[in-house]
Amino acid sequence: MAARNQKGLTLIEVLVALTVLSLAVGSLLVLLSQHSRNAAALQDRALARIVAENALVGYVGAVRTGDAKILEGEQEIGGRIFVWEIDRQRSAIKGFEVVESLVRLEDREQVIATMATLERGAAPEGAVDAP
Repeated sequence: MAARNQKGLTLIEVLVALTVLSLAVGSLLVLLSQHSRNAAALQDRALARIVAENALVGYVGAVRTGDAKILEGEQEIGGRIFVWEIDRQRSAIKGFEVVESLVRLEDREQVIATMATLERGAAPEGAVDAP
C-alpha cells in the first residue's frame, strides 16, 4: 500500500479527543461542586461557633449580674437562623458547673457547634455528675 499524504485528522481521532475533553470537563465540574458544598458547610460551622460564643457569654454575664438566665433562643447571622441552647451539668471540680452552649441550624436537628466553660456556682437541680 502506498502512503497517503494526510492533511487533517480522521473522524476517529476527533471523537477520541472529544471524549477525553468531556471526561476532563466532567471531572472538573464534580470537583467544583464538592468544593462549594464544603465551603458552605464550613461557613455554617464558623457562624455557629460565633452564635455559641454569644450564647455562652450572654448566659455567664446574666449569672454574674443576677439577671434572668435565658437557656435557649435563636440568632440570625449571615442570613441564616441558628437555634442555641444552654446545657448545665455538675463539674468534677467542687463548686463549679459545666456550662455548654449547643447550636444547630433552625431547620436541622444536628448540633454543628458547641462551646463550654466552667462557671462558679451551684449545679442545677437534677443535674448529673460529670464523668
